[in-house]
This record gives sequence, structure tokens and C-alpha cells, in this order.
Amino acid sequence: MKTKYTIWTLTLLTLFSSALLSIFTPMAEELSLALSLGGEEQVAFINSVFLIVGALTSLVWAIMGDKFSRKILLLIATAEWSILILLTTFATDFTSLLILQIFTAIGFGAILPLVFSLIVDLVEPKKRGSMFGILSAVYVVGNGLGQILSGFLIDVYPWFVPLIIVALGGFTCAILLIFIQEPLRGVNDEPTVVSGETVEIDYKIKSEDLKKIWQRKSTIWILILNFVIFVAIGAVSSFFISMLKNDFNLSSTLATIFLIVVFGTQIPSGPIFGKLGDKKRINNEKGRMIVVMICLISGSICYLTAFILATFSQELIMAIVFIFIILLGAFLFGGVDPLTQATLGETNPPQVRSTIYSVNFLAYTFGRSISLILLAYFFVLFNDQYSPGYIILTSLALLSNLILIPILKYLPRDIQNVKINPQ
Repeated sequence: MKTKYTIWTLTLLTLFSSALLSIFTPMAEELSLALSLGGEEQVAFINSVFLIVGALTSLVWAIMGDKFSRKILLLIATAEWSILILLTTFATDFTSLLILQIFTAIGFGAILPLVFSLIVDLVEPKKRGSMFGILSAVYVVGNGLGQILSGFLIDVYPWFVPLIIVALGGFTCAILLIFIQEPLRGVNDEPTVVSGETVEIDYKIKSEDLKKIWQRKSTIWILILNFVIFVAIGAVSSFFISMLKNDFNLSSTLATIFLIVVFGTQIPSGPIFGKLGDKKRINNEKGRMIVVMICLISGSICYLTAFILATFSQELIMAIVFIFIILLGAFLFGGVDPLTQATLGETNPPQVRSTIYSVNFLAYTFGRSISLILLAYFFVLFNDQYSPGYIILTSLALLSNLILIPILKYLPRDIQNVKINPQ
């Protein structure tokens, strides 16, 4: 019962913390007017800085998480970002908004690497793909929550109301974290046997443990893959509402409804593809990444097709066709993250998992921040239109499939190495 409570609390924390990623972008135009910003691209810049700071500080949190209590660290971090996002409601201009978001990002950076590390120890190996699929779905829902709150409320309430709601969710999670049970590190890992004897694992991270991360080539290539993918599509969901409002002249409410329809498909797709990857993994160590390849290729083609069509017409009928194709692409992309997360848990020993999840978080957060900066640049370059920039970025997503070649080559060897030498 305590384990279920812990998982539910970590899931709820993932939901509210991920809302921080997207809460400003749907109201970029309104925020620019309220705080006298230079334009929508400045909102993208602030969001990008938030992601970079969160990514950098996540590494610090994760290294501490491999040495100290992850429960206590999560409690401190959650309370910190909840207080700072509440203080952000007092921002009056670009500078104050930027500074408050930087400090909010410090606490935000702790959440995913520490939550992922705890989940690996709470769930047995054969079910981790499914569990990460659920977490991936919750992450998408949380990202959507930020956009939904902003998209629906901005037509009626001031810009700071969505922030207050998310802050209240953060404070609730902080209280719930007090009562979770932190699992022992590696408690659900299969015992390692060498020469007929069970090997005891020292879970205190050492400097030489960090060096071993870089010796696993599949891990390096997965990190590169996630970085490139998020450079390519990281800004798609963040500015989806703004794109529909700007390129298709839709109302904020209708654009928000379309966002719910499109990215709502990733709620079931994460668990579905996570479970499919787990089944494929039973007979093939490459099984999860093969499913990733299928999702990535087909999802990229859908996105690229939709954004190309969007440049020909901005009529409502074209918007509907665009939404349908993007919907399919979003569903397929929903299978990528949970399976790469589960694979990283398999190619790295327990004592460095918080750190490796932080490095992975660093990779795709930096990727997303670069994506936002590039999108802002393309937005200005193409006369305040989002679609041309999305075409360029989505082409990169299609090319990222080439990175799967070395991953599939080195993955079986690295999995076996962890089993033979878990230290």
C-alpha cells in the first residue's frame, strides 16, 4: 500500500511540475502586452532560459540524489519551485519575470531525475517500460495542463491566475511527499551472480562510477538522440496554441481545444507503446529501441507532412486536416520517451541512475530550449509565421533516425556488461 501511495504521489508531482514548461507560451501575446515585452519571441526566450537553468541544476540535484535521501531533496525542491512560481505573479516587466523564472527553474530541475530514479527502484524490471509509459503520459498531461489553464483562462482572467493554480498543486505535492516511503536503491534489480556467487552492490556513487557512464556507447547515443529529437520537436507543443492563433487565426479557446485533442493522444500512447516495448524486450534486447525507431520514423513523416500542408492554406478546413495528421504524429511520438527512459535504466547500474536520468533530462531540456530559440528566430525570419520554422525543425526529426543505428549496434553488449559488472 505504501508503494502505491509513493508512486501516486510521484505521478502527481510529475503532473504539476511539468505544467511549468508550458504555462506562459499559450498567452505569449497577452503576456507581451501586460508586461510591455518586446514581442512573443521574448516569451520564448524566457521559456528557453528556464529550461537551460532547470537542466543545469538537475545535474547537481541528481548527484546529491545518488548520495543523499531522494525524498528529502524532492521535498525541498518542490517547496522551492512552488514558492517561486507564486512569487512570479508579482512580475511587472521582462527583467523581473526572467529572474523569477530562473529561480523557479532551480527547484524544477530536481523533479524528473529524482522521480525517475525512485520509480526504477519501486517497479520491477519487466514492468518499467509500462511505468515509464504512464509517467510519459502524465508528463504530457502536465504540459497540457499548463497550456489548458493559460489557453482557457486568459480570455477571462489576468495572466497570473494559472500560476496560482499550479503553485497550489505544488504545495499539495510537497505535503504528500512528507509521507512517501523511499525505496532502497536497486531493491527491484535482479541479483547479479558471478562465478556462482551473488555480488553485493555498493550504491554510494563514486567519481569512477561517473566515468563508467561514458564507457557505455549505447547510453551516449541515446542521450544524443534525445537531444536531437527535442531540438527538432521540443517547441511544437509549447507554441502549438500560439501557432494556431497566429497562423490560422483561431481563437484562444478553439486553439486550446485543438491542443487537447491532439496531444491528448499521447496520454494512451505512452502506456501502449511502453507495454509493446516491454513485450518486444522479452525475446530481443533491442526490442524497445526497435519500437522507438518505428514511432520516430512514422511520427516525423506525419509532422513534416502536416506543416508543409499548413503553408498552402490557413482556412478552417485545412486547419482540421492539419490537426488530424498532427494528431497521428503526436500519438506515435508518445512512444519514444518512455522506451528510451526504460532502456537507460537497463544500460546503467543502480548507483548512477539518478545522475544518468539527470544527464538525459539535461540533453532533452537543452534540446527543447534550443528548439524554442530557433523557432523564435524562424518566426521573425518568416514574417511572424510559425509553420515554415516547424518544417525546418521537423526535417531534423526525420534525420535523427540515423542515430538509432549505433544504438542498436551497442545496446546488447552494454546490457550484458551491466549484468556481469554492476559496480
